[in-house]
Amino acid sequence: HPGTQVKFHNWWNAPQVLARVQATDSNASHASWMENFPWTRLDGVQMPDTEKTGIDFDHLELLGPVALREYLGEGNFSGRFQRPDADMYAIWDIAVAEARALLEGGWAG
Repeated sequence: HPGTQVKFHNWWNAPQVLARVQATDSNASHASWMENFPWTRLDGVQMPDTEKTGIDFDHLELLGPVALREYLGEGNFSGRFQRPDADMYAIWDIAVAEARALLEGGWAG
């Protein structure tokens, strides 16, 4: 398709979203509270009220699939498992505004 353009956007590490996440909790990472929106939660699942320390990425690269799954456990790389919904809605609002600005602002960059 001549003239086709694709723009890839990682909402979770876009500048404004990432700044808000870091300001809220600098230990947030993959599968932590920052990806735990009210509409992505499973009914009846109680999240741990703990904060996971960071994983060792150098060790991670040495593991095969079974050992990797065992090492990661539930998948949270680091951070709390859940934060108040107000924190999540604040991040969502920024994520939507940042994505909308990219869509409405053309394809430069």
